[in-house]
Amino acid sequence: MNMALALAACGTAAGDNALALSSQRVLLSAVVRSEHEDASRERIRRLFHSPLGVYVSHASRDHAQLRLEFDVASEDLAFTIRTLSRVLPEADVEDVRPRVFGHRGH
Repeated sequence: MNMALALAACGTAAGDNALALSSQRVLLSAVVRSEHEDASRERIRRLFHSPLGVYVSHASRDHAQLRLEFDVASEDLAFTIRTLSRVLPEADVEDVRPRVFGHRGH
């Protein structure tokens, strides 16, 4: 999913998109591909020093790929996608899905 599609998805009406529910948490998955490991380290540094750093719930590096997961409130999704496109313009949004909290019985 490219950034434009991701932005369009988060701009739909609440009746059209389950992600538009207020106060719901969503997980945004993105990947950045790079030929060089040093470039990947620089991208991680840039990300964590940006306003997005607080939203990162998981980051992993596998050779030429940097995989990221952001945990955001649904109302912050558009901001997250816009900021991601500025901080890491080479990032591709792969998935946006509701975050599901498991209930524990006590």
